[in-house]
Amino acid sequence: MTDLVKHYLQQVGIAKRWAEKTLPGWDDDMHRIVLQRHGAIEVEGRVSAKSLNVPQLASVLDDYTARGWTRRKTYQPSTSSRPMVVSPQISMIVKLWGKLGHAGRVNNASRQALLAFCARQTAHNVPDLDSLTDAERQAIIEALKAWMAR
Repeated sequence: MTDLVKHYLQQVGIAKRWAEKTLPGWDDDMHRIVLQRHGAIEVEGRVSAKSLNVPQLASVLDDYTARGWTRRKTYQPSTSSRPMVVSPQISMIVKLWGKLGHAGRVNNASRQALLAFCARQTAHNVPDLDSLTDAERQAIIEALKAWMAR
């Protein structure tokens, strides 16, 4: 089963729960009728949305939308939900900054304060830690270590 089919099946379930809570007299039988209208067949003794393909599922969702259900039509495949890989240098900078904040050596241990510190160390604007070069990151790490040792 593709990610898009899983996403649409989840959306159909959400729309069904919305209809049961919002539309007067809406029940499971009415949901099954909507599914059958768009091509669902009986699987193991009941009409199931899993028997629908993507265009059919989209038309079921459009049917619910016509009844007043609002949905977001954006779909992002699960590959975009992978955790971002952070370089070891950036994680070390953040860890040292957090330790300095926890030890009370930094008045403001926020991300913005860290970026301001990095900007002072590198003498240029630092919008995020990814914009630093490896040499700049290493220099910041050494400065934080020296600050921690004091």
